[in-house]
Amino acid sequence: MTDDDALITLDEAAKLIPSGDADTLKRMHRAGKLVCYRPGKKLLTTAADVIEAVKVNSRVTRAKAPQGRPDAASMERSRAALDLVLSQLPTKRKKAARAEARPPRKP
Repeated sequence: MTDDDALITLDEAAKLIPSGDADTLKRMHRAGKLVCYRPGKKLLTTAADVIEAVKVNSRVTRAKAPQGRPDAASMERSRAALDLVLSQLPTKRKKAARAEARPPRKP
């Protein structure tokens, strides 16, 4: 039997993961996300099972972009994109011309 296959308590297993807690591991077991064994009254697991459960069930969060003052190049790109969108919007003249070209509504 290797160290990864040895049965350990959930308190010992919680030390294997950062900010680990035995209660968290119990919740993972109840949710079916962690394999545990109960030869007596205590829940036991293996280091390999804990590592596998953490790999499968962990989320990776992306680092946020630094919040600061935008540089001149990004401001120019933003202005150009805004000008392009605004140029594609219908103007009042175009709306009036469309309204005149339509036949009148029947009552």
